[in-house]
Formats: sequence, C-alpha cells, structure tokens
Amino acid sequence: MKSRKTKNLLRSLIALLSTVILVVPAFYVQADTVDELEKKTSNLQNQLDGLNQQLNTLGGEIEDLVSHIEETDNEIEQTELDLAAAKLSQESQYEAMKTRIKYMYENGDTSLLEFICSAQSMSEFLNNTEFVSAITEYDREMLASLQEITAKVEAKELELENQKTELAAAKVKLDSTRSSLNSTINLVQGDLAVSTQQLTDAKEAQTAAQAALQNESGSSTSQSSSVSASTTDIALFAAILHCEALQEDYDALLAVATIIMNRLESPNWPNTLHDVIYQKNQFSPVRTGKLDRILAKGPASLCYTVAKDALNGARLDKVKSCYSFRMVGTWSNGIVVGDNIFY
Repeated sequence: MKSRKTKNLLRSLIALLSTVILVVPAFYVQADTVDELEKKTSNLQNQLDGLNQQLNTLGGEIEDLVSHIEETDNEIEQTELDLAAAKLSQESQYEAMKTRIKYMYENGDTSLLEFICSAQSMSEFLNNTEFVSAITEYDREMLASLQEITAKVEAKELELENQKTELAAAKVKLDSTRSSLNSTINLVQGDLAVSTQQLTDAKEAQTAAQAALQNESGSSTSQSSSVSASTTDIALFAAILHCEALQEDYDALLAVATIIMNRLESPNWPNTLHDVIYQKNQFSPVRTGKLDRILAKGPASLCYTVAKDALNGARLDKVKSCYSFRMVGTWSNGIVVGDNIFY
C-alpha cells in the first residue's frame, strides 16, 4: 500500500516538474508608444503572477514530500525494531532446539524410549509416540516460520530504504526547480520594475508633448473641480461633442465641452448634464436626430476622452467665460476654435 502511494506521489512530482515552465525574460526593446509599454507591463505582470502561482504549488508539493520522507523514516525505524525482535525470537528458538537435540544425544534415546514404553495401553503408547514426534516437528515448523518472518521484515526494510532514496532524489530535483523558479521571478520582477518606470516616463513625455503642442497653437487649458457622472451621462456627453465639433481636434472638442460644463455649473441653466443637453432649442443635433444616430453607432474615442477630462475639471481657457457657440459663418463676434465661434 505504501509502495503504491510513493509511486503515485513520485508520478505527480514528475508531472509537476514537467509543467513548471521557466520563462527567461527577453531583452528590452524600446517601445514606441504608451500603449505598447502598457501591454508589455501587463504581460510581465501576468507572467510574474503565473510564476508565483507555480512557486506556491511547488512549495506545497515539497512540504508533502518532506512529510512523506518523515513517515518513511518512522516506518524504517519500526521495521528495524521488528527485525531485531524476529531475529531474537529465531535465535531463542534455535538455541532451545539445539539444547533438546544435545540432551537426546548425550542421554541416548533412553529417556524418550522409557517415556514411550511406560505406556500402560496401546492407546497411551501411540499418544506418547505422537507427542515425541510432535516436539521435533514443532521445532522445525517454528524455525521455518521465524525464518519466513525475518525474510519478510528484511524485504520490507529494503523496500522502505529504496523508497526513501527515491523520495530524497525527488526532493533534490524539486529544490533545484524552486531555486531556478525564484531566480526567474527575480528577473521578471526586475523587468517589470524597469517597464513600469518606462511607462511612467512615456506618459510624462506624452503629457509634456501635448502641453507643448497646445502652447504652440496658442491655446491652454485649466483645471476646475470634477463632477461625478454616470456611464450614461458620459456616453451622452461624448455623443453631443461628436455632433458639435466637426473635426477631431482635442481643443475644438474641449471648447464645446467647456460651454456645456459652464452651463451645468451656472445657476441660470439646468443642473444636470442630461437637462443641459436636452434643453429646448439649445443644441440642434437633438432636434435633427443626429444625436440619436451618433448614440446608436457610438461616439469617437477622442470624444469619450474629452468628455471624461471635462468632467474631471479640464477647461479650455479661451472660452472659459463663454456660454454659447455657433458654427463659423453664422455669427460674427466671438472666439473661433475649430469650426465654431464661442461667445
């Protein structure tokens, strides 16, 4: 039973070793975009999580193996005691048999013959003869039985010693695998730290580049307090921006968003984003059905970005004091941003 258990344990350990994949991290390749760095960082984090999971599994298997080795040591110790007891019993029986044989040899067969011939009847004579024969047969059977017991105990001891050797070898392999796995985890952690720093630097550079671009174009943004909004509000906000800012330009979209947020924050206008956008005769896309069509197919991704930025407090300084806008060509006085003039 123990042998089968040990074989099953060793098979499971071999299977575990074959599934532990030690992935050596690749050399760094400079990523060109924030998206690439985010993907790289995410992949490294997933790889690190997988390696840590393998390490936890391996640690559990090693604990089970150490426990099984301890059990085997205890069995070997008990078996050695059983073997010593069997050998003592065998030697004792053997000495007793030699003593009886020596007695019969030194005294001849007189005592046994006298015992047999002292019978008073044929029945007693046969019983005495059978008794003397049984003594010799008993000695032979006991000696053979003790020899068989000793052989079995010795075989069990050898089997347990072999199991212990196999388990010890398996533990050496698992310890080596754990050491390699820890080394790989350290490498991945280093790669992840570098990639995370690269991502932070890239985002900072991207923000700086956007700020420089805005400065070159003569526009700037400022920050106001953020406004909480539901997912529905964000989708509606992005859709009206898509309708009103005809070109996909951040400043043009943020200018429209600034007007909507100015109205939302003013006591002279409705106090919800939905009511500001759907206020009667204010936004033509609501009246013409264009807003519904954009909602059906989904606004552009940049519109979502601007909507979230505006809700988080971003404003275009040029139009920060404006509350209305029209398309260029339909109004003469105001601040032109993109295809709209703001006043």
